[in-house]
Amino acid sequence: PNLPGLLDVPVRAALAERLGRPVVVDNDANCAAWAEVRLGAAASARDAVVVTLGTGIGAGLGVGGELRRGAHGFAGEAGHMVVDPDGPPCPCGRRGCWERYASGSGLGRLARDLVEAGGASELLGLAGGDPEAVRGEHVTTAAGHGDPVALEVLAQFGRWVALGLVNLTNLLDPDVAVLGGGLVDAGDLLLDPVRRAYHDLLYGDEHRPPMPILAAHFGAEAGAVGAALLAAGH
Repeated sequence: PNLPGLLDVPVRAALAERLGRPVVVDNDANCAAWAEVRLGAAASARDAVVVTLGTGIGAGLGVGGELRRGAHGFAGEAGHMVVDPDGPPCPCGRRGCWERYASGSGLGRLARDLVEAGGASELLGLAGGDPEAVRGEHVTTAAGHGDPVALEVLAQFGRWVALGLVNLTNLLDPDVAVLGGGLVDAGDLLLDPVRRAYHDLLYGDEHRPPMPILAAHFGAEAGAVGAALLAAGH
């Protein structure tokens, strides 16, 4: 949905011809997942879910130590799981997709809603006094300073992230979930609310071994590392 003018373009073949060498093309979240499964936070896991939280949400699935792309290459599009059919519009054309709530864009929207509801907060100052200018990076900065509104935003956001992870867990039962993307730079400010909400929401939590929810080892470089591994055949 982000490049609507490019449909069925033979990227791999065109690049291979121009470069005069073999080219591998894959989804950026798949690349990030492969880096974490092969060498990163999920390296010791048999089955892993890797979710990248950025402007939207991407995901990659490591099953049995292999990257699963699905029958038609669409496996792992977790950002477009519908979590609220009456929710806000998504660029994909539907409403209430997970990434509308649990991405960087979703974090900013949650913050704007709370600020506009009248919560006195450092967020407004960071946004230059304009509630509509509040962004996700303002939330993590203010939360790091102990701002109560920003901490409440992260608690709500953590629940939305956890909701999607619970759905993926109920479907796949992975050993570990790895969160990547720019938002994870916030560290435990983000991860702790996700972990708490995840265990509150998970079906049969008391009968399962605790599933680690970890930050991506390679951070923002995970996609590049995974692409290099895939291109090298590793």
